[in-house]
Amino acid sequence: MKFTALKSRISYIVYRILGVAFCFILLSLITHHSSLITRDALAEGEFETNYNVTYSVDQNGKTNVTQQIELKNKTPNFYAERFELKIGSTKVADVTAQDNTGPLETEVKFENEVTLITIKFNQKVIGTGKSLSWNLNYASGELASKSGQIWEVSIPRLAKSADINEYKAKVIIPRNFGPVAFATPEPKEQAQVGQNQEFSFERDQLYESGIAMSFGQNQVFSFKLDYYLENNNVTSQYDYITLPPDNNYQRIVLEKIEPPPLDVLVDEDGNFLGQYKISPKKALNVTATGYVEVFSKPFRNIYPVLSNEKKELYTQPQRYWERDSGEIKDKAAQLKTPKAIYDFVATYLKYSDQRLNSEKIERKGASAAFAKPEDSVCMEFTDLFIALARAAGIPAREVEGYAYTQNERLRPLSLIVNGGDILHAWPEYWDDKLGWVQVDPTWGSTSGGLDYFEKLDFNHITFVSRGKSSTSPPPAGAYKKASEPNKKTVSVEFAKSLPQPTTNPQISLVSPNKIISGIPTKILGKIKNGGSTTIFSQKAQISSSHLGFSSPREYEIPILPPFAQRTYEYRTRSPNIFTQGSDTLVLSYADTQVSKPVTIEPLYKIIFSPIVLASSLLIPLFIAGGLILYKKLHKKPLNLKPPL
Repeated sequence: MKFTALKSRISYIVYRILGVAFCFILLSLITHHSSLITRDALAEGEFETNYNVTYSVDQNGKTNVTQQIELKNKTPNFYAERFELKIGSTKVADVTAQDNTGPLETEVKFENEVTLITIKFNQKVIGTGKSLSWNLNYASGELASKSGQIWEVSIPRLAKSADINEYKAKVIIPRNFGPVAFATPEPKEQAQVGQNQEFSFERDQLYESGIAMSFGQNQVFSFKLDYYLENNNVTSQYDYITLPPDNNYQRIVLEKIEPPPLDVLVDEDGNFLGQYKISPKKALNVTATGYVEVFSKPFRNIYPVLSNEKKELYTQPQRYWERDSGEIKDKAAQLKTPKAIYDFVATYLKYSDQRLNSEKIERKGASAAFAKPEDSVCMEFTDLFIALARAAGIPAREVEGYAYTQNERLRPLSLIVNGGDILHAWPEYWDDKLGWVQVDPTWGSTSGGLDYFEKLDFNHITFVSRGKSSTSPPPAGAYKKASEPNKKTVSVEFAKSLPQPTTNPQISLVSPNKIISGIPTKILGKIKNGGSTTIFSQKAQISSSHLGFSSPREYEIPILPPFAQRTYEYRTRSPNIFTQGSDTLVLSYADTQVSKPVTIEPLYKIIFSPIVLASSLLIPLFIAGGLILYKKLHKKPLNLKPPL
């Protein structure tokens, strides 16, 4: 009898390793068949697979992967001949495979940024219900990495396939990596076993998202930012620099700004703006140094609830955020929620590595990104999310800043500031309970489906937030001398710990020493933050024992950054014109207070004082004398005519 070898393939997209552009399993099958009928491919579901996968991370972050695989035949004539695993843009080591008969033949190739592992089976399992069990082992250096104080484990999600019957994954982590900062998804089981922590996950969880885990208490960076300001005018001008702000994801310790600013203002978007006065035809170099503590989720909510007016502001169209585009409005009507918009943007847009090689990366905007999704970088992911969110009535804005990455292929940085500094852009949307919530659809796309919606990570540092305008203010890194556009002006490094933040509110009172009862008197209260950390939600309040105030006695100061100073005006007067005596003005702010003694003089005493009485007598005399003198000086001469 003549037998024809009929070759078929089943493609299983099983998972993508951290840093994997694509990863899929090919089971090449041949048939031992008694007829001459041929066909190109088997139907999905003719083989069933069960996986038990263990990711064991050692002290140095090297991950040993063991896959226990059972391949069950659901056909009478087909059998698996070999197994192929393609891993894009990464290398593996120590590849071995075995079944119950012994080692299996393996071959590993790395070509065109793709690793191909081929395993040839020793056995041909033929017959319905027959199964083949075997193990595949390899090592990876990209599944776990330490960034500063934080250990991160990232295993991208499992692609859905009808041939996968069961998929169980276990992640084993050394206990000295620290406590779990976050884990997505929530492990089905968690246990301490000896010196390790073990976390178990199931198939349906891995269909929804990859495994993203972080271990450690906090992440701390130090920064040094250089700014160049220039005034080419013939008059003095005020100019501003943007400093890293406090927000729900980061705490700033601003140690030094040289030279110090006149003030640090807070704009509508919560940005910290250092104010300088630049003399005519002069330039100024400014350096800011400090630390930032970063959190993966909002650890506080420093924002007041957005009014309807502010919500309308953050849903308006802007340049690059064409929310009124017909296509964007139609898509937003379908998506409706921030999560749906994030999922759409992360899967619809395709990151373009080629654009990174351009001399200048032009910002395309949301409409252009929607029309040409395959040519996108972080700016397009951000702009399209914002435009769709605003079209859906969800307040949204842009964040530009520094994002630490150990693998720019998986976590790319593509916001090039004048060629010298490479930053990152990501969006945030408003939630009435949480405030501004940051997400990163770019990294959600490029990392193989890791979840950057439910959490961010410990590596995103905000330099500016932009919602009122899509183009200003500029972030740190954009303040460069025209003749040095490629000079690096942003330096960020891991720090061992966050220096103890200092709070040093400096307050003073400016008022006259004597207050006349019944006459309103202006008093100034000056508040300055002389510490290294921001002071939140404190009141500048004035009080006294006898004096009343015709204007507010207290001012709410939601945010007072380091180096910032504020001046508030109070109007005081005594209850009646007869009050006299001594009093003490007290200005309090942030558990600090300053006092100033004043004397209250009754109005009648001032009126009947010798000086006032003498003045009241002398004034009429001076007036009368002045009139007499005036008449003498302006007396007309007599016109006398001689007699005829």
